[in-house]
Amino acid sequence: MYAKIASIQFEDINAFVATAIKAMEKTHGKPKEKIASGKTHDGHDYFINEYPATETYSQWERVGYVQLPRAVAYIVLSSQDEASYRKDAPALQEVLKTLVYLEPKAEIKPH
Repeated sequence: MYAKIASIQFEDINAFVATAIKAMEKTHGKPKEKIASGKTHDGHDYFINEYPATETYSQWERVGYVQLPRAVAYIVLSSQDEASYRKDAPALQEVLKTLVYLEPKAEIKPH
């Protein structure tokens, strides 16, 4: 499992996901969209897409997308086979439910 922030050109979750799906379509095929959704621990909306393995991409993946202030975060759970994927898949939602956004703060130090 790994987490990233989408490119700074994307602040809207739906625009980012549409672009990501289009970019992955050739290798991943069409995902199962919004198989689960909810709110993070501090109330940010998230949803999960499922990307089953295909002939051209052997990994089973589930991606949680989170709308943050002025950014989109995503967390990817990747498994090498369907059995591992089915066993580990619930962990992604548990991570999303406990996620907390930390507001960046400027720190001014006295001279």
